[in-house]
Order: sequence, then structure tokens, then C-alpha cells
Amino acid sequence: MDPRPPDVPPSRRPAAPVIALACALSCALAGAAALTAALAAPRLAGGLIPIALALSLATSAALLQAWRRISDLADALADALTWADLKRRHDAEAQARDLHAQLNTVWRLNSLGEMAATLAHELNQPLSACGGYLHASRAEMEKAGPLGDSACFTLDLAQGQLLRAGEIIRRIRGFLAQETGVLGHERASAMVESIKPILTHMGQDRGVAIRIEMDGDDDGVQADRIQFQQAVVNLVRNGVEAAEGRDGAEVRVLGGAEAEGYRVSVEDNGPGVPDDQIDRLFQPMTSAKPGGMGLGLSVTRTIVERHGGVLGVGRSPALGGAAFSFTLPLDPEAKAA
Repeated sequence: MDPRPPDVPPSRRPAAPVIALACALSCALAGAAALTAALAAPRLAGGLIPIALALSLATSAALLQAWRRISDLADALADALTWADLKRRHDAEAQARDLHAQLNTVWRLNSLGEMAATLAHELNQPLSACGGYLHASRAEMEKAGPLGDSACFTLDLAQGQLLRAGEIIRRIRGFLAQETGVLGHERASAMVESIKPILTHMGQDRGVAIRIEMDGDDDGVQADRIQFQQAVVNLVRNGVEAAEGRDGAEVRVLGGAEAEGYRVSVEDNGPGVPDDQIDRLFQPMTSAKPGGMGLGLSVTRTIVERHGGVLGVGRSPALGGAAFSFTLPLDPEAKAA
């Protein structure tokens, strides 16, 4: 064996014990009785140390036995360990987070639009009344002749600002009420299936089971995907809050094709909606929840109406609680196909 070290930098030369172990294992695996070799090991401070390596038959057999035990241990670990590729899971979680962020953005925009519409409606009457009072005051001031000219000018300025306030509210309402997307060709069952992780997590946080039963036959509809999903999330959230704390709390999302279109229903086993509250249930700024803004069902109704449907409420025949339902128009192209 050549005792000269390889021509490589000292920092990258193998240490002497490593060389010795490699030679010993090679000898043991080859079945050699003995090995004698002269080596040159590098010093830490530089230079070489001449060494001699001798391996007896007993040492060779012991090393071989140790090697076999290590090999057996590796095989046992390989049998005991379970390997799983988490890439798909991580990708699915990332997609769920992105979808949740989109739904939150749409929810904020829809809520702002609903608030703007409510403010425009509620403020229109008092603003109109103020304009009427200012007009009447100006008519009285005109009777005073030139003495009332200054006051009339001030009243005109005030009336102009009232008109400006009303116009600002109407413009904000019109801007926020614009549709965030165009109705496209979608499958109702696929749209609900893609938000299943969000709905399931929502139920788990409150101890409520979420059951999804969407018929995939003839489910081609015209819809804005994100807006539709936001409407379903809103209805499921209401159902979860209603069923929370009950034995066997459950919310079901059901869907199936009918003559009028594809019907979607969200049912729960909560207390249901009292008959005397149904008429005011969808009014903005009306909520039975402590701290609630009363926008959830109002926004949901607006989304459904943009899709050409009507959001209705009744009692679930299977669960006994509330049942919110609406129908989406079927996609003519999907029906033709």
C-alpha cells in the first residue's frame, strides 16, 4: 500500500482513524485473515506522522459482527419508520389560506357596500328634511328684503353642502356596490368542495359537525365563484353559532338540481328562527347576537340576488333547526353539453 498521502489540502484529508476503519471494514468484508499497512497521517499543526496499521483475524471478525449488527438495526429502523410526502398537504393548506384571505377581502367589500347602502337609505330622509327646512327659511328671509340677503346667501351655502353630502353617500354606495366579478361557468359541488377545509375548521372550533352533501349531477351553474363561496360560508357560520352547545350539534350543506335551477340549502339543529323575526331577519344593522353588526345575512341576501336568486328561510325537516336556501340558475351551456 502506498504510504504517501493524497495531494489535497490538509483540511480536506481524511483523518487517520477514518482511514484505518475503512481499511479494517474492507478487510473484514473481504474475509482476509490479517492486514498490515504503512500509512502517513496528517498532523493538526501540519506535516505527516508515519503510522503502521495491523489488523488480526479476531479483530476482523469482531468488526464484521459489529457491522452486521448495525445493518440489522438499520433494517429494523426502516421497517419501524413510516415515511410520508407532506408536499401535497402543505400545498393544500397554502391554497386554503389563500382562499380564506380572498373570502375575507370579499366579505369586507360586501360589508362596506351594505353599510353604505344602509347609510344612504337612512340618511336620505333627514337630509331631505333639512333641505326642506332650509328652503322654507330662505323663503321667510326673502320677505325681509335687502336685510335678509346675507342670511339667504348663507342658507344657500348650507343647502349646497347638504346636497353634496347626499351625493357623496350615493357615489360611495354605487362604488362599493359594484360587482366584484362576472358570473362564469362553475360547478356548484366543486365550489363547495374547495371550501370544505374552511367549513370543517369552523365547525371544529365550536364543536359542531359539518356534513356536506352536494349532488354532482347537473350542477353546472352561472356564478361568481368567490361571492358564492362567501355566501355559503356566511350561512354555515350562522348555523354553527346556532347549533353550538347542543347535543349532537350539526350543520348540513345540501345541494341538488331542480326544475328551477340548482338548489343549495344550509340546515342546522339549532333553535330555529321564530316566525315573528323572519320579516326583519335580513334587514341591515339588525342582529340578535351580542356585538353583532347585523350584516351577515344582509350581505348574503345581496350576493344571492346578484346571482338571480332569492334567499329564503324555513325550518329544517331533518334537523329541526333553521334552513336557509337559495337557487342558482343552471348554466345553459352545461345543460346543452
